[in-house]
Amino acid sequence: MKAIVNNKTVVNFKLLTFLFAFSIVMHVAASSVAASHPLLSWLFAMLETVGWICIFLIWVIALIKGIQKWCPVIWTWVWTYACTHVPMKKAKKNDPIVPVEQLNHLRNNVQRLGLALHDLTPEMENARRTHFQMLSDAVPSLVLPPQNATLYAEFTSLTRFLNHFGFPHLESVRLQQKDFEFARKWGHDLETRLLQAQKQIQNQQQATLSALSTATQVHQSIGTVYPEALNDAGYQRIQGALKLLRKMAQNSHCPSELVAGYIPALQHDMDTLLTQLKQAAV
Repeated sequence: MKAIVNNKTVVNFKLLTFLFAFSIVMHVAASSVAASHPLLSWLFAMLETVGWICIFLIWVIALIKGIQKWCPVIWTWVWTYACTHVPMKKAKKNDPIVPVEQLNHLRNNVQRLGLALHDLTPEMENARRTHFQMLSDAVPSLVLPPQNATLYAEFTSLTRFLNHFGFPHLESVRLQQKDFEFARKWGHDLETRLLQAQKQIQNQQQATLSALSTATQVHQSIGTVYPEALNDAGYQRIQGALKLLRKMAQNSHCPSELVAGYIPALQHDMDTLLTQLKQAAV
């Protein structure tokens, strides 16, 4: 390793010696032919300038490498400052500060989105808090529906991003326009995906309720055609299961897929019961 370092040092020293000698020769040559050949003198002067520039760059690179090797803390601080503070100063000059009115609108939208993830509106939340305040009870924490857990995790990241700038206390917020647009689009995208998920859940719930309604009608028709089935334990069990599944399907916190998974089993039980009743009637 030392041999390699020494070789590099020799190469650098030889290069500097060559460039220094080259620059001196070009300077002397330019001075010698200045009177008789002005154009050639200008060319020598330019080559001399190139030589001195190369010497300067070599010394600068050597200085940077020395700082990196012997003073890494200082180099890290200088590099971090150059990469963060200088671009931020340029951004502050070119990017205006968002007024308080727009910040307030953004804060209200984010708070409304947080309540929507809990299946609440601002009016419902105010009524809930008023109710518990009238009872002099502590307001319980909101219950997050399981289907919104993924979106709520992303919403938490959005609120942390805004809190970094001073939200929800707007008097201390200094938000640039580009950061404001980023947060606004992020919140809008979250709201759009929440509405799509709610629409999909609503469609699944309606399909589940429709399947339960069909199963209930089949169950009632069995009791109408075969009155003796009303006292059958299997018939009564199916009736209780249908009522339970209907309550589960009407509960927004219960996944529709869970309810829909039991319906084919009940239909199979009703087919089996109907076959037994037909055989008994014969």
